[in-house]
Amino acid sequence: MKRPTLTERQKEVLALLVKGNTMREVATILKITPRTVAFHKYRIMERLEISSNAELIRYAIKHRIG
Repeated sequence: MKRPTLTERQKEVLALLVKGNTMREVATILKITPRTVAFHKYRIMERLEISSNAELIRYAIKHRIG
């Protein structure tokens, strides 16, 4: 089974979240709205079939994102 891939923007958002930034801080850094950051996070979790922040962080560490 092929591992789902993330877009470059999703990788950027995930990397910044994993570093401990809030959604508002990520939004400011990327010059997008906090709602857009939340949407990216939702789509990442949906695509990877992840249901918690802890799983999301584990994924990022395992795949060296951030």
